[in-house]
Amino acid sequence: MATDDSTASLDQDLGCAEGFLAAFTQSAGAVVAFIDTEERVRFITREAAAWLGMAPEAVVGRTLRELHEPASYGFFEPWLRRALAGERVQYERNSRHADGRPLWMSVSLSPHRDASGRVAGVFSCSLEVSELKRTHDALGRALEEIASHMENSPLAVMELDSELRIRRWSAQAEAIFGWKLEEVRGRNTMQFEFIHPDSVEHVRALTRGLIEGSERRSRVLARNLTRDGRAIWCEWYSSAFRDETGKLSSILSLAQDVTARVEAEEQLKQAAVNDALTGLPNRNALAARLEHALMRVNRAGDRLALLFIDLDRFKKVNDTLGHAAGDDVLRQAAGRIRACVREVDTVARLGGDEFVVLLETDVRPDTPGIIGERIRTAFASPFDYRGAEVRCGASVGVSLYPDHARDPAALIASADQAMYREKMVSDTGSRPPK
Repeated sequence: MATDDSTASLDQDLGCAEGFLAAFTQSAGAVVAFIDTEERVRFITREAAAWLGMAPEAVVGRTLRELHEPASYGFFEPWLRRALAGERVQYERNSRHADGRPLWMSVSLSPHRDASGRVAGVFSCSLEVSELKRTHDALGRALEEIASHMENSPLAVMELDSELRIRRWSAQAEAIFGWKLEEVRGRNTMQFEFIHPDSVEHVRALTRGLIEGSERRSRVLARNLTRDGRAIWCEWYSSAFRDETGKLSSILSLAQDVTARVEAEEQLKQAAVNDALTGLPNRNALAARLEHALMRVNRAGDRLALLFIDLDRFKKVNDTLGHAAGDDVLRQAAGRIRACVREVDTVARLGGDEFVVLLETDVRPDTPGIIGERIRTAFASPFDYRGAEVRCGASVGVSLYPDHARDPAALIASADQAMYREKMVSDTGSRPPK
């Protein structure tokens, strides 16, 4: 019964427009007002009037100029003019409540037209969005901070959309690769000469993993091309972002130019296996190749040969002309030996004036003798050092596998002894004692 009585009372209170309007004015928590074409408040809810520190009846009938400070009125007047001209507008403004606390309001102005279609006034609905504004500002600052970090990062920053088109291209990306943002925005990295042909397939494979979702992140060392065509090495760190449905949204890539590091590492690798003076394989490289060659010929039942070469009268070059001359003669000697052997043969420098030639392919009984004689003949001509003739002969010793030795060290030692015997004959005209 109590419920039925309450419902009947409510129907009675709201049965007429005036009663409903009065109830809305007093009880609604909405910040709503109606302003006529003379900018006079014709209706306002209690909540809206409270923002001004007044009762509704004290506000109705007054103009907005009377109710607001000049600076406040000057801010929203252009929006009000547009609404009174028939446009629905929305804006945000920083204001202050009657109790002194600052607040941000989102204001919507909706024109109201009479029966003839003319604008009779404007409904103003306001919503406090201070917390939303603080969140928005905090997000804006966070995004600005992230953007600043990206721009100031020593790494190039590149963002691709779901179609792999460039969306972001940082200042460092421009510095490293040469292209400006406006030149690459919206382009797929495969559509211009950005990835070196040597790295295209490798990069495609890793990118495919990010696209398909099998990989969330990737790291790759790849060769890239700059705008002016230079080839550089870059280390790339990429990650994929997917939306709530799992669809690829974007790929963010960070890149560092590591050309200097890669080249330094390559130089170290070369130094480990190549002679710094002549560029030939060194003792370590020869040992590895000889070990591999012995394993192969053992399986195939083939033979191989080793030629040990020592320069005659080389010490005299160093003593009379200096070590610079000696180094130059060694470089020329390496070139002459290389020209005497086949493409498949290995020429190495053991150190000093000692060289070794490894014959491991198609070694016939007469092959070592033929190549040894070529080398002796090549050294019969004088070397040139700054216009002066420098004469150095070559003594060559030969060792055969498996005839003379069966392991690498013994094979080299056997060839060395054979060379020594030849050198003794050359120097003294007689054979050394056995």
